[in-house]
Amino acid sequence: MIPSTCAKVFYWRAKPGQFDAYTDYLRAEVEPIDHVALERGVLTRFATLMDERPDAPWSHMRIFEFADAAQRVRLPQALGAIMQERVPDVQARADRAQRAASLRDKVGEDDLDLLV
Repeated sequence: MIPSTCAKVFYWRAKPGQFDAYTDYLRAEVEPIDHVALERGVLTRFATLMDERPDAPWSHMRIFEFADAAQRVRLPQALGAIMQERVPDVQARADRAQRAASLRDKVGEDDLDLLV
C-alpha cells in the first residue's frame, strides 16, 4: 500500500432533521464512487466521520488521503469522471446534486499534510 502524505477534508452539516437521510445518501450513492476512486489509485484512503451533537460545527467530515499533493489536486476531476461513467445521464446527475443540496450544507474544506 502506498503511504499517504496529505489529505483533503470536507466538512458538511446535515440540514435539520436530515442527519439519517444524509448518512444513507453517503453510504448508498457517494461512497460507491469513492471505492472506485480508491480502486483506480485516485486516492489512498477515505473515511467519513459523523458527529450527531446538535452544537457540533459539522455533522459529517469526509477525509480523503493521497500519496502526494498532485494526486490531491486531481481528485475533483477524477471523481467527476467516475460520476459520469456511473450516471451518464446529465439530468440524473443534476437531480442527484439537487438531492444532495436538500440534505446538507457545506461548512468548509481544508488541505492538510499528514505526519508520516
